[in-house]
Amino acid sequence: MLQTPPMWHSPRVILLLTSGFIPVLVFFYKRRRTQNLDDFPTVGCSFGCFNNFYVGASRFLVDAPGILKEGYEKYGNRPFKVATMLRWTVVFSDPQHMMEIANAAEEDLSFREAMKDIMGVDDALKINVDSPDHDLLAELLKSHIARNATKISGEVQDELLASLENVLGNESDDWTSIPALGTVNRIMVQTWQRFFVGYPLCRNSEWCSLVAKIHKDAAILSVIRRLVPSWTFPFFVRMVSNLEANIDRATMLLGPTVEACMGEVDEYPAPNQQKVDFLARLVRRSTGEDGLLRNLTTRLLGFTIAVASTPSNTFTHALYHLVTNPEAAQALRDEVDSIVQRDGWNIQSVAKMNKIDSFLRESARINGVSSLGFFRQAMRDVSLSDGTFLPKDCFVAVSLPPFHRDSTAHEAPDEFRPFRFSDNPEHSMTTITTQWLFFGYGKHLCPGRFLLAHQLKFMFAYMISAYDIRIGDGCTSRPPNFVFGEGIVPNLSAHVSYRRRQPTHDTH
Repeated sequence: MLQTPPMWHSPRVILLLTSGFIPVLVFFYKRRRTQNLDDFPTVGCSFGCFNNFYVGASRFLVDAPGILKEGYEKYGNRPFKVATMLRWTVVFSDPQHMMEIANAAEEDLSFREAMKDIMGVDDALKINVDSPDHDLLAELLKSHIARNATKISGEVQDELLASLENVLGNESDDWTSIPALGTVNRIMVQTWQRFFVGYPLCRNSEWCSLVAKIHKDAAILSVIRRLVPSWTFPFFVRMVSNLEANIDRATMLLGPTVEACMGEVDEYPAPNQQKVDFLARLVRRSTGEDGLLRNLTTRLLGFTIAVASTPSNTFTHALYHLVTNPEAAQALRDEVDSIVQRDGWNIQSVAKMNKIDSFLRESARINGVSSLGFFRQAMRDVSLSDGTFLPKDCFVAVSLPPFHRDSTAHEAPDEFRPFRFSDNPEHSMTTITTQWLFFGYGKHLCPGRFLLAHQLKFMFAYMISAYDIRIGDGCTSRPPNFVFGEGIVPNLSAHVSYRRRQPTHDTH
């Protein structure tokens, strides 16, 4: 049974932080982060007779989707600015600006600098962002998947089965209640570790437990990072987490696997002998201090945090829709049963599950994992093609709901329709259009989107096929999302119940 998250990981505690001394720090710090953005109208900074930056920042923390909707309805395709705790952010809502921002040169609008400042993972794990090897992991991920997509998908599928049986593994006919998000996180951690560190370490319970703890600490610290000046952040790292001790232990566990990688070559070994390709390439390509075991461990953990959080949240969002839409659940089960009986469980059969694909895409379209995307920091004064001027150091982002809930592209765009895309294969999860930005667009388009989509579809289809699943006791509707700033997280405390699939009896 999963343990209740520590008190520091409660949304209530996060909100409490914002009402204490943090606003005092922010008041002084934000003065250094202010640029001349008077040309952009302000949205969300009024509340009754109050109208200032902190009012806007406080409102954005608890109702970012509402503020972004207000800005879009008032200004349409015209950019506007909103207040977050540490800065103003210029928000764009139209395809032309989105494409220009997505394809901007790093020396003009920097994705890397924006992510460093927003997520705080590098700061929390003490990763040297100025290292020449800092972007190596992303480069290796892209090339590794491109070279071995079919093999990797098969391994991920194999590990998903093992993870599901390890975490769920219920042989009884009784219903078992589980915390939905926490359980999905456990399954995803083991699955992605197969890709990053290989077998058998991916099934080492202590390693997986450490990775899960580090992911959880990093998640809460990334929220705090957005609330406090950078010079106070190390204090909060020590106060709310055990990162140092957990990373020390993770380094010790990873050591033997790294040593085993030293002499490996790129070829796969005999069948059923798992080789750690990704880690082996990382070890050989890392130079200088980045090649030291502890630094390599922190870089690997930091990268897995960025990769693994999206599938966990995306799957749980869809799971909540599944347990509150029994008719759709039966239609999905019928599709899965028909295809598996004919073709078995493999990459090709999962690709044919159009209703599964549509359900997951529709859930991601309605919920997403963030109200904003395409974060960039201006590295110098930049003028866009229409003359929009962005001063050096300003932050920009794109509001995603106007794209995903575009009434000209989707009928009843605010309504969850599970099979909206099932009859049109051109609208699959991995198709990239200006109405579907879940995997990004342009230069930073997610290189692992095909692998991620296969993982989500296989796990969703297998759970539907192998288990009966229902909403937890006391719930009659889909559990509400937890919204904090632009982040959209599936309900943190909701439970679902499951049991092994029961045979159906023909009553005729």
